Amino acid sequence: MFPLDATYFSQLFASSQWVIYLVISLANGVLLYFSSLKFLLVLQLSGYRGRRYFRWLSNRDTPYLSRLMLLCLLGFLFFAVLTMCFSQVVGYTVASYIGLFSYVLFTVAYINTESSVNAKVPLKKTRRLVRLAITYILFLSALTFGLITLFNYIAFVSKNQVVSLLRYSLICAMPILTPYVLYVASLINRPFEAIVYRYYIRKAKQKIDSVNVLKIGVTGSYGKTTVKEILKTLLSQKYRVLATPESYNTPLGIALTAKNLDETHDIFIAEMGARSVGDIKELAKLVKPKYGILTGINSQHLETFKTKENVKKTKFELFENLAQDGVGFFSADDKDCVELYEKHSGEKILAGVNGFDLGVFATDIEITNKGTNFVLHIRGEEPFPCSTVLLGKHSISNICLAVSVAHRIGLSTEEIAQGINRIKSVGHRLELMPNNKNIVIIDDSYNSNFNGVVASMEVLKVFEGRKIVLTPGLVELGKEENIANFEMGKLLATVADKVIIIGKHNAVMLINGLVEAGFDRSNIKFAKNLKKGNETLNEMLEEGDVVLFENDLPDNYN
Repeated sequence: MFPLDATYFSQLFASSQWVIYLVISLANGVLLYFSSLKFLLVLQLSGYRGRRYFRWLSNRDTPYLSRLMLLCLLGFLFFAVLTMCFSQVVGYTVASYIGLFSYVLFTVAYINTESSVNAKVPLKKTRRLVRLAITYILFLSALTFGLITLFNYIAFVSKNQVVSLLRYSLICAMPILTPYVLYVASLINRPFEAIVYRYYIRKAKQKIDSVNVLKIGVTGSYGKTTVKEILKTLLSQKYRVLATPESYNTPLGIALTAKNLDETHDIFIAEMGARSVGDIKELAKLVKPKYGILTGINSQHLETFKTKENVKKTKFELFENLAQDGVGFFSADDKDCVELYEKHSGEKILAGVNGFDLGVFATDIEITNKGTNFVLHIRGEEPFPCSTVLLGKHSISNICLAVSVAHRIGLSTEEIAQGINRIKSVGHRLELMPNNKNIVIIDDSYNSNFNGVVASMEVLKVFEGRKIVLTPGLVELGKEENIANFEMGKLLATVADKVIIIGKHNAVMLINGLVEAGFDRSNIKFAKNLKKGNETLNEMLEEGDVVLFENDLPDNYN
């Protein structure tokens, strides 16, 4: 141990040396921040929750820690070599700065390399992210300042030339610490973020309660966004509607949308997502909907729910918290929805394509490569033909569910038919993509689930031509994930001609399922990421092919 020598500190702060330390520390904090954007993205995707973040970080397939180790090693080696080479020419101090410059160059090169890899979901520059970035940079800067001061103090006390020469070398080891320092910074901010969260929720609740609008909640394991967008299109024929955008289905997502709610609106539609028991109850208490819609239930997010019973319990929280005169709308095409329909004691309506005794149902469904035609039946009304650009039988099920709500609110059959004709494809959900070649591209890459795979295979059957599917399989299914991907492989084998499997996460089970169903192994290709998958696709693509992108792993999967 080195004895405490106050002389060093008095000399340090009496001179301008500490200012140099401070500038170097702040510059390093900013530099390390930009080298940490991938970790920041994964932390954001993990809901700033440590368990999910560290599960990704500790995954042996995560390459980023090894890359940081390489950055540290190269930075230190070049630092040592350069300082040794220049020490006899320009002196220890200047040689140390030259060595430090090599570390900066390697870090900048690392940042440029990482920035060239496009994130599937971009980093959302929210106020919370800005606050975290400031805390993180200051924390890194303080840590850098402490390390510089400590090493320079050791050099001062020991009078050792080697130590003096390498006094900035500890900075080269800091990149490997960034994933952990980032999470510590998020913990530091957590109490303040809790206060901010409560403030936004309180303000949103006051706003929602103060405006006289019809409030609708939409939940389900799948189909929430699609049904919400269909319903918004239908109701906009007659009413001014505000709906949560995209997949904004968390308390803060609803709160941010509610800021735009005013007396000019007639209807507010809130999509409600959940990952744990009690999540929907919290959202229902916030919105206080009169109408509740359940789109479907499956094993999606079983990774956090643990059991399907917990999923059903959570989804039913919406109907337990409807207004006294509230109405529940349930899909007839999902057995778990029907079970919860029977459980609900309030006023309720069942709609879908499976059955002729429903409030709303469809017949004569004709799926084409340009959309779907069908005849819509509404109890008490004459059946009428409809057409939509949406693909698949499941899309008609979603339309029936949305129509049951729209008709109850007061839309005429003419308005409903016009609204159905105006429905647009929801992004990345069996969306036909335009291209300048004679190729059909179907984008079904958003948050796929097994029900969605079944639906996409039904759609794929309609198209003529060689069928190519690119997929990484299904995720967030907990213990059922392997079985689901095995069954998905078997299902793909019944329709696809060629399959390109993206990434290693589910590759084994998908291949096993394909082979079990008799699929030719030579028609199975593997690509380590989507970029490589697209390259493989381009090599095999021919005129007249039909390409389906089925699911896309988020950035917090490898």
